[in-house]
Amino acid sequence: MVHCGSYQLQKGTFMKKTDSDLESDVRDELDWDPVLDDSKITVKANDGKVTLSGTVPTYHQTVLAREDARSVNGVRSVDNELQIDPDSGILADTAIAVACASALDVDSLIPYGAVTADVSNGWVTLTGEVRYYYQRKEAESAVNRVNGVRGVTDKVEITNDPIPSDVADRITRAFRRDAIIDDSLITVTNSGHTVYLDGTTGSWYAMNEAVDTAWQAPGVSDVVNRLVVVP
Repeated sequence: MVHCGSYQLQKGTFMKKTDSDLESDVRDELDWDPVLDDSKITVKANDGKVTLSGTVPTYHQTVLAREDARSVNGVRSVDNELQIDPDSGILADTAIAVACASALDVDSLIPYGAVTADVSNGWVTLTGEVRYYYQRKEAESAVNRVNGVRGVTDKVEITNDPIPSDVADRITRAFRRDAIIDDSLITVTNSGHTVYLDGTTGSWYAMNEAVDTAWQAPGVSDVVNRLVVVP
């Protein structure tokens, strides 16, 4: 029998991980998360591509499940098809909007009043302007935990602060300091405030780490991720 599967590097040799092995590992990782209710989640793998389907109680748990799956060795990509369980109840948009506004206001990492949340049919759209990427991500994280949220569209913009002329070198040095991505083969270039990442990483987790690291550089307003995961 021929098994389609992905490969992971272990102790200097390539060891094949079949689709069934990968599905089992992802299920175990989902079950390991004490915050996640994975009782209604189905996992399918095809040559490193993992598809999550089924239902979870909240939107926040769809995010958790995706991140858990991405962290598993051998995963090349995650197709998150999870839906919110209809039995979890539907809250009025006005109540969700008030709760989102409160979550943004009390978060010390987000400048007060910088981000606005509009809600339609449970879907939150964030707008506004912040100085740093981590503030934009923090705003999204703050509202995706609010009860009743069924999805988030992040339209928050980052201000165009001056960008160092050696920003690509700074990002490359940051990659080398990071134990998760220091063995990845990544080329960093920039055009103005936009940074481009090309090359390969050994895992989906390392790729996301590289993108997040690039975003942390001063003056960066956009990161174009052209990395390929090669376990």
